[in-house]
Amino acid sequence: MVLKVQQREIIEVPFSFPDGEILVHPALVISCNELQDVEEGMFYAVLISSKNHNPELTVPIQNEWLSKPLSKKSFFVTHLIDRFNTKEVITRYNCFLRQPYFDDVVDRVISNIIDGEFTE
Repeated sequence: MVLKVQQREIIEVPFSFPDGEILVHPALVISCNELQDVEEGMFYAVLISSKNHNPELTVPIQNEWLSKPLSKKSFFVTHLIDRFNTKEVITRYNCFLRQPYFDDVVDRVISNIIDGEFTE
């Protein structure tokens, strides 16, 4: 069982999709580490997918952005974030998004969800 995850870490969780389907997917932890202490293991993550259904809402992942490359071409799906508990983590990849790229992804999440400024 996973007790803690780290901000910028890529993990695998059961992700809920807008249509109600739940699929196991990689995700990027975006919430601060301290949230897990305050709310007993709770964290927020953004979906990672190998499909690019809405290019205006995704960020293509470059291997040099990561501490360890992913096994296939993938995208941060910036409009799909969800709340999880560390008990739901299926896999830890021992992979982290480097800080400047993390900041860019978080900016895109905010821009796409809060501001509605979709850009490719």
